[in-house]
Amino acid sequence: MPSVLRLDGVDALLSELARLAPDLMAETRPLQAAIAERTADQVRAALPVATGALRASVQVVRDGGAGPARLVSRVVVGAEYAAFVEFGTPFMPPRPVFVPATRRGREAFAAAVIARVRAHGLVVGGETRDG
Repeated sequence: MPSVLRLDGVDALLSELARLAPDLMAETRPLQAAIAERTADQVRAALPVATGALRASVQVVRDGGAGPARLVSRVVVGAEYAAFVEFGTPFMPPRPVFVPATRRGREAFAAAVIARVRAHGLVVGGETRDG
């Protein structure tokens, strides 16, 4: 089963940004794509290599929806054994790569969007958190 990063709440955030300032959508799309690619590169670089199949299975998948604010970039590790490497087995210790890298990617995207929102003169409150 492939390991997949899913970001919940991004649609609501992007919808609100689209409503507040249409130019922000044009700015956040390339940000999300660039950060997803950078995250995938970091995952590839940090994964152990035996045959290269695990690294080769790391992909960025972009999904768009019906609305103009719908945008999803997913970093996917498609190798069937990716979870065994990430979380370990009774015979192999865990080698956490995907979860820490995608957490950093989410944090970078949130920080970049917040910076863009503030640059447009909007006020950002609250906090970013995992979970």
